Amino acid sequence: MKPQNMDGKMNYKMMLSLAALLLLSGCETLQSPQQRREADAREQAAARHAEERNLRMQGKLETTEMANAQLSQQLQQLRSEVRSCNSQIAQLNASMKALDAKQAREMRELIRRVEGLLKKSVATRPSKPSRGAGREHVVEPGHTLSAIASAYGTTVKAIKQANNLNSDTIRVGQKLFIPE
Repeated sequence: MKPQNMDGKMNYKMMLSLAALLLLSGCETLQSPQQRREADAREQAAARHAEERNLRMQGKLETTEMANAQLSQQLQQLRSEVRSCNSQIAQLNASMKALDAKQAREMRELIRRVEGLLKKSVATRPSKPSRGAGREHVVEPGHTLSAIASAYGTTVKAIKQANNLNSDTIRVGQKLFIPE
């Protein structure tokens, strides 16, 4: 058997260790009522703060979701407008092609008419020889050097050389010598 003195010392040491452990672990039974109220107040303040933060975050989330929904609607509307614009562009392109084709046909017809008029004009006018063999031609509205050259059976280059022309520009009423 152990002596009682040893058991007492051991019990005393155990009690001291247990007391220290309880103090260090923050046991509520060892806190004063004031300390308990302060701890409860801190816990309540922390809980309120966490709840407020949570509410703010929920508000931000709802605002972001609403903005996202609005942007999604605007995107759908813009896509619809783009499809409409693309359709209109396609229609305009088709109209432009048709107009270009019509204009080309009309231009060919006008050139044909001018050439015919030039041929008639050349056939009805007497030729005046000047500067060698050739004829004189008075430029009328719609005449071009290429049409005149075609009507007389010569080239634009020959007409430009015979008349000292530096460009293809001619004026109504201008007299041109047409070499043979």
